[in-house]
Amino acid sequence: MQTEQLNGVVSKPAYSSVELNPKSRFHLFIAEQNVTAEMQSIYDECSSDKKIAVYNDASDTQLIESLALFPLAGTLYLAGTEPFIWRVASHARQAGMCPEQIRMMTPVSRERHLFCCHCYTVTEGVTYSPYVCDGCGLSLEVTDHFARLHSAYFGYQVNAEDSADMPAKREVS
Repeated sequence: MQTEQLNGVVSKPAYSSVELNPKSRFHLFIAEQNVTAEMQSIYDECSSDKKIAVYNDASDTQLIESLALFPLAGTLYLAGTEPFIWRVASHARQAGMCPEQIRMMTPVSRERHLFCCHCYTVTEGVTYSPYVCDGCGLSLEVTDHFARLHSAYFGYQVNAEDSADMPAKREVS
């Protein structure tokens, strides 16, 4: 996983295709809901003696427990929405995994977590911009600046000088 540079924005994650790590001794697969075709393909390619499990619909507590027991000679493969894969990756790093061991697949939806830079509220499931903040009620421009700490994109007030001049609503990509 690397960052995408788009109009000078270098913090937006860019996802590339994920391949099985041939150097890894163990492989752990975690999907948010249904296993994606990409994850299934990698899972099928992996020999059965090296597979740990595929988890989906697991709670954060279950994920943290599984990651704490996962051998450090392993690779973690993640599939789901962007907020989910970043949250699980954060748990994995806290459990001692390094970024090279974590493979994030392209998110299954365009949903974003939005961090309001005015009231610090994090809103889930944002798919369009501008978006009215659930915390302070300001109309926010959803930017491509991604905060890994919050696993969220920054939102700033749209046209603070002239609140009547609102841009058209558009889907985020």
